[in-house]
Amino acid sequence: MPKSVTTLLLFASVCGVLSFPTLGQDLSGRIQEVRGRLERDRYAGSAEHLGRLLYTDCEVRMKETPIEDAVTWLAGATGAPLRILDDNKGQPGIDPSVEITLDVRGMPALTVLEIMMEQYEDETGEACDWQLRTGRIEVSTKERLARKSAQRLKRYPIQDLITDVPNFDNGPRLDLGTALSQGSPQGGGNGSQSLFQGGSEDPDLPSDVEKAEQIIELIVELVEAEGWSRNGGDWASIRYHEGNLLIKAPDFVHRRVGGYPFRPTRTAGAASIKKSDGQGPRGARYTEGRTEIPGSGTWEAKIPERSPAKTDPTPSSVKPKPRGH
Repeated sequence: MPKSVTTLLLFASVCGVLSFPTLGQDLSGRIQEVRGRLERDRYAGSAEHLGRLLYTDCEVRMKETPIEDAVTWLAGATGAPLRILDDNKGQPGIDPSVEITLDVRGMPALTVLEIMMEQYEDETGEACDWQLRTGRIEVSTKERLARKSAQRLKRYPIQDLITDVPNFDNGPRLDLGTALSQGSPQGGGNGSQSLFQGGSEDPDLPSDVEKAEQIIELIVELVEAEGWSRNGGDWASIRYHEGNLLIKAPDFVHRRVGGYPFRPTRTAGAASIKKSDGQGPRGARYTEGRTEIPGSGTWEAKIPERSPAKTDPTPSSVKPKPRGH
């Protein structure tokens, strides 16, 4: 075989070997890209629905408006698929006739919705919330939202939280007396005596199970405490297994434990949302009580001309008083 052909084949073989890692990296990157796309597609609807509530600032005045009409108006103003689960057929749920009075401006629609629920709670004494379900946003009492069919199992990796780097503060000590005696011709000691004295096994550290139990105790105490099976409730259960917390609960509980694995989408809809101040995307902190929305009130939204039922009603027996400019 000619020398030039041999050299060419050798060069091709070397290039082929060197290209394998690059090929592997490209394949790994493509797989990761496909996984990310599938994950985005999976949560696309929920991200859009939540974005409509986060990015729409409302100005609304309601007086003694049934909560069913108030939520229906909010759904039409934002384009979000809000759905009230009421107390019909003897099921636990919201009484749609409870009346709401509001006078707010420049507030995110999500904050307005939670104010409505607060008023309902004050009127009835029943805890309310909202949660994302497939294709809709449910609004109802927590008891109704936590029904068995709405509970789902989710895995929370916590291995990085329970792994400790041991601090070995009990290491052996150098015995200088033994070292000097062994180094002296008059020492007379045997050479097998160790220069290091003391020390022990690894310091006592709590096990992974013990540290996981501490995390579980915090969660069931600080997040919807009345709902956990450990506290006598039937909304949610939690256990530790091989570096993960396994939690079975409805969406409104999962939301407060780990948030949502997606960013709310800013989508132009019925509210004609307009960005006015150059800030980045809005976020949310799902704490106990009202959702915290940093930077809210700095966006403009034109709410459609649509009045909810019983807004500023005037009794038919009383003539309207003239208003100023």
